[in-house]
Amino acid sequence: MPDLETRLHELAAEIAFPATPDLGSGVRGALPKPSPALLPRRLLAVAAVVGVAVIAGLAVPQARTAILRVFGIGAVRIEYVERLPAVRPDAPLQLGTRIDLDEAPFRVRRSGLLDEPDAVYANGDVVTLLYGSPERVRLLVTEIGDSAALPPEVAKKIVATTTNTEFVHIAGSTVPGVWIEGGRHVLDLPGAPARLAANTLVWTSNDLTLRVEGATTLDTAVRIAESLR
Repeated sequence: MPDLETRLHELAAEIAFPATPDLGSGVRGALPKPSPALLPRRLLAVAAVVGVAVIAGLAVPQARTAILRVFGIGAVRIEYVERLPAVRPDAPLQLGTRIDLDEAPFRVRRSGLLDEPDAVYANGDVVTLLYGSPERVRLLVTEIGDSAALPPEVAKKIVATTTNTEFVHIAGSTVPGVWIEGGRHVLDLPGAPARLAANTLVWTSNDLTLRVEGATTLDTAVRIAESLR
């Protein structure tokens, strides 16, 4: 690809293009003026195209950095930084108060692909299913209830610009989810010390914000996400 690009640049320099006449003014004058009733729909279409272009651009690290450094998915705020803040590598896993599932503040979604969780914790409207133990975590499934009614920074993820992030489609979600893998990122939840987090998938479904942490591959994380009912 680099050789092809080099050749194309050289070829462009060798080709003489004739001057382009001003066709725009004549064409605009011949076109009928748009109906005011159609303008909002056209603007929405343009906004949708721009949104898709931004999402596509975010898949490229350089473009992602140039477009934005902070954005939100439901109740999760994701922030890109050049260097991660210092956190204790041995920070304890604090997920809230241990509860039974029927004590959760909302109906918790469950996956048919996973066994019974080893423990369930609640911290306000944040419920976490723990698979493994706090000392040896295998998987965490976190559900944040009614994200529309919560502050926009219930959870904060601080991601190094060198960490791989990818926008992915989750069946049942109207907006793309985000997969974060590779270099560790920092997770900051209310009432708990900031800690380093493993591979994580974040997405929204209806009024819930959900995250799966600890899946080794994107495919596994997506299958778990789409199995939650």
